[in-house]
Amino acid sequence: MKQVIIIIRTNKYFQTREALVKQNFGSISEKEIIGRGKVPGHYTAVTGEESHANYSFSAKRMIEMYVRDEDVDRLIKVVLEINKTGTTGDGKIFVLPAETAIRIRTGEDGINAIM
Repeated sequence: MKQVIIIIRTNKYFQTREALVKQNFGSISEKEIIGRGKVPGHYTAVTGEESHANYSFSAKRMIEMYVRDEDVDRLIKVVLEINKTGTTGDGKIFVLPAETAIRIRTGEDGINAIM
């Protein structure tokens, strides 16, 4: 099982979420964040519109998901298809090991707790 953290432009969030749901990635947590990558870019408002002022932080959306190991490549492909523009600020994808998960209600653990 893997934890996948996806940081994308705010204006790509709904399209990304819809594509993930269509591909049967149902368990999604998300939040609005601000931050910056390696290179400070133009400030991006929550609406996704860029201004010409150069600030050190940009508004982004962070999606967190837990998926089966065999689904990671498919998940990454979906995210890249929608979010890769080739310009600074497209975002990041982090894939981390997740040792286990436990569904509190039933006590199920492992992959069964998230599927």
